[in-house]
Amino acid sequence: MGMKTTLRGAGLVIVLTGAMVAAALLLAERLGGPTVVSTASGAPADVQMQPAAGGADQGDALQAAIDGLQAGQRLVLSPGVYVVGRVLAMRGEQVVMSGYGATIVATNPDQQAIMMTGRNSTLVGVTLNGIGTERLESATSAKVAVDGEGIQVLDVTINGGASAGIFVSRGSSIALVGNKVSGTLADGIHITGSSHDVLVQDCSVTATGDDMVGIVSYQRDGAVTQNIYVTGNYLAGNAWGRGVAVVGGANVTVTGNWIEGVQKAAAVMVAQEDGYRTADVSNVLIASNSIADDQNATQPGNNRAPAGHAAIDLNTGSGSVSQVLVTGNQITRTRFDGFRAQGNVCHTGITGNRFTAVNGTPISLQYRNCTADQLICDTNTLDGASLAVPPGCSGAGSIQVSGADASRLPQVRTSLRRALNAALPPPHAG
Repeated sequence: MGMKTTLRGAGLVIVLTGAMVAAALLLAERLGGPTVVSTASGAPADVQMQPAAGGADQGDALQAAIDGLQAGQRLVLSPGVYVVGRVLAMRGEQVVMSGYGATIVATNPDQQAIMMTGRNSTLVGVTLNGIGTERLESATSAKVAVDGEGIQVLDVTINGGASAGIFVSRGSSIALVGNKVSGTLADGIHITGSSHDVLVQDCSVTATGDDMVGIVSYQRDGAVTQNIYVTGNYLAGNAWGRGVAVVGGANVTVTGNWIEGVQKAAAVMVAQEDGYRTADVSNVLIASNSIADDQNATQPGNNRAPAGHAAIDLNTGSGSVSQVLVTGNQITRTRFDGFRAQGNVCHTGITGNRFTAVNGTPISLQYRNCTADQLICDTNTLDGASLAVPPGCSGAGSIQVSGADASRLPQVRTSLRRALNAALPPPHAG
């Protein structure tokens, strides 16, 4: 029969096999805990960790446990609180850290990230309580930083943090599904660095300090961030920034999201920005989203001036935004325009949208370097009545837009998830 080793010590229970015995004994010695070894056979089993008594810092013990995982093995955090004052790095291929009922509490604002670089690694079910009163820009100050291939972040709850909640840079074939992000000082979810084939689905992002979902491509990146699919998310109540921002990029779909209470900017923005030297944007589908209360509600103490965007806003600096289809969206109670195209915006369709209680112009066309036959406005309504085609737009024709290619997106590792106990908050707008 093969060897199976069970290690217990310093709040850690590890079940290992064969060649892992020596490593287990070394880890136990490092942790200062006793070991129990038994013989049996079987595939690599879960590594289980318990919260430390008295709230002692467990950062080093957690990192040692992560480093000891074999491909396909899980580190399972038992329910409870784990104090961690350092970055945790998930570098191994196909490793999993699972923690339904477990909360990791950060103590260092600039060293609080879980850095995920291991190919096909997964973080699932854990709650991450962040720290920080001043916005930071480092990757290590994010709560989860993704840089690699096939990485998935599933059912993770993020409360606070000094910068982004989930930061994806140079990622490919990434799934961010079922996460709850609230109270970060920067973006809730930020995707950049030429990342591609990223799914953002069924997440709740609320009360962030900047964009709730940001998709960004800088001119210096060499290749744009592309093939990003944002669907079924609940986004609400950020003090600054946009709901969903596509600022440089290509082949993006934003569909079936509920976005409400964006306090100072657009609910959905597609833009090229000279100030940040972002790239042009092309092939974006914005479809079947429910948007309410854009820039007309402010939390006490938020004295910033609103940006004056439309609820769905397309704008550029010297670059371009092209091939955008805005279709089948419900836009309700906006302080400014319902839709706006400003700058070098061309080859755009605005069709089948329902505008209600729009304080500004339902469809505002302020584009340049384009002609009316390259913008299509068809079957839109205002307060239930048919909306006339505005000057500068054609009432017939079609715009060829496909958005993201869903066939290139990763399959979510549902076998690692627990059944969800609660749905996302329901829509509140009429």
